[in-house]
Amino acid sequence: MAAKDILIVEDEKMTARLLDYRLKSLGHSVTHIANGVEALEHIHKKLPDVVILDVMLPGMNGFEILENLNEMKDVDLSRLKVIMLTTKNRPDDISRGFNLGAVEYVSKPFKMEEFLLRLNRLISD
Repeated sequence: MAAKDILIVEDEKMTARLLDYRLKSLGHSVTHIANGVEALEHIHKKLPDVVILDVMLPGMNGFEILENLNEMKDVDLSRLKVIMLTTKNRPDDISRGFNLGAVEYVSKPFKMEEFLLRLNRLISD
């Protein structure tokens, strides 16, 4: 499996550190941003391969980020894989995430090994 450029958009420091450590140990290039507005700006400038996206964020929530990405005409979203990682796990939240373009939806608390299996399935395609 080739290394991927992964953006973690997460304001919970412990979750972000754990993901950062595990993903880097697997050889991926990882960037962490804790603010929704800054994350959207980063994605616009440098489209990563994968975005791990929380919903509850300062500045702009994860759903708003996806809505904005869908409106960007100069960004090729066909190769961007968004994994929602959030406590927002009601059926309408999950539907909204998928309808806005997420390819995976993982509820917190989560098991790291299961999350990595889902990630590997997505990036090995």
